[in-house]
Amino acid sequence: MPRRTKIVATLGPVTSTPEQLESILRAGVDVARINFSHGTAEEHIANVARFRAAADRVGKIAGVMADLPGPKLRVKMATARELAPGETVTFSLSHEPRHPDDLILTEPEILADVRPGQRMLLDDGRLQLEATSVGGGELKAMVVVGGTLKPNKGLNLPDTPLTIATITPRDRVALDVAARAGVDWVAVSFVRGPEAAADVRAACAAVGLKVPVLAKIERPEAVSRAKAIVAAFDAIMVARGDLGVEIPLERVPTVQKMLIAEARAAGKPVITATDMLDSMRENPRPTRAEASDVANAIFDGTDAVMLSGETAVGEYPVEAVKCMHRIAVETESHVHSSGAVAGTGYFHPEAGIDDPLTLGVCDLARDIGAAAIVTPTLSGRMARLIVRHRPKAQVVAVAPTDAIVRGLAMVWGIAGVRMSPTAPGTDRLAAAVQDAYRAGAVTAGELLVLVGGHPIEGGPHCPTVRIVRVGSGGESGEP
Repeated sequence: MPRRTKIVATLGPVTSTPEQLESILRAGVDVARINFSHGTAEEHIANVARFRAAADRVGKIAGVMADLPGPKLRVKMATARELAPGETVTFSLSHEPRHPDDLILTEPEILADVRPGQRMLLDDGRLQLEATSVGGGELKAMVVVGGTLKPNKGLNLPDTPLTIATITPRDRVALDVAARAGVDWVAVSFVRGPEAAADVRAACAAVGLKVPVLAKIERPEAVSRAKAIVAAFDAIMVARGDLGVEIPLERVPTVQKMLIAEARAAGKPVITATDMLDSMRENPRPTRAEASDVANAIFDGTDAVMLSGETAVGEYPVEAVKCMHRIAVETESHVHSSGAVAGTGYFHPEAGIDDPLTLGVCDLARDIGAAAIVTPTLSGRMARLIVRHRPKAQVVAVAPTDAIVRGLAMVWGIAGVRMSPTAPGTDRLAAAVQDAYRAGAVTAGELLVLVGGHPIEGGPHCPTVRIVRVGSGGESGEP
């Protein structure tokens, strides 16, 4: 049985050559993440082009996600600096230092929101400060837990409600580059509410980019407004790195389960990210805890699992992808053999026909032993609603554009196929079987369940379910 959980891999220096890109694609990568917090415009455009070319050579449909920097505070330093407990540290509220030892941030205006007594966490919480005063163009803070502060490390403000705009000037520059590169998804950092979706889509439209947008859940405000954020965006990411600093660490596992359940209920894809196989940056094997972490995210019902530094700067990028693939296959095998459904308890049927239709299709495919569920889809929505139920049968989505097909590469259990042009009056269900057959997604003799909202090209919305057996030339025959 093919792997259903998708693998997202961050590209970086160790995955920048055509040979390396082909290797990680063959190992199982479905989506490449381009981290716009690092690198130049030229590097990003070249990386996307090389990844596209490698996917073509491998013969694999793979997506590209642009991950915007967002209002992520980073310390701009030339060299490392020791911070001792009890020491007072001064941050400039502008991009220029007032004093020689002032610390400068990438987005210094955010510090105006900080109030005395609030925590300031550096380097993922390894160093802890407490704000003591703000004014006169500077913020002073006392070091509570000291250590070595290295250049470009992040600053988190878990106690501070932020008022900065969703899309920063750096994000707008990144979006222009993403549009030139031709990405398939845009991920937005530090989303705080559902209203951000409209801002992101407007910023994308301003540079001619029309792609689905993903909200990274990293702030306490986002957790409390998760349902509305899921409804407003096209997907979410459980970004456990900053999330684990912004909220108490012990809450992260339960918040992860809640976020995955909310996305599943809405038929929106969800990525689980950060530190999944982090030890493989330096070791050829992960820890047992990391293997269990990946498996548990799949048991929770995540659509995709993500590799970050493991494939961007690690010593074993291909091995990390292969290992994640093996863990996913083993976990999914257990889920299906036990008769369980990943993320059980997530689903609450809503009024209308979509929920009973898609659930019925999955039950039908299981009961008759169908090899696949094939659906022609103009946007990918029907396929996404079907895979919420985690059917054992492969879901083949036949879509009209490369962009939609690549966008579905991030969604659990969907094999995307390009739709051939059809004339008015064409039986779109039969045409979808032909397209799936030509693409190798189904084979002669297999039993299929077909479902379509518009079964006749140019005809009315008339949801239809059909059972067929694939003929020797890809035609739809009697079951």
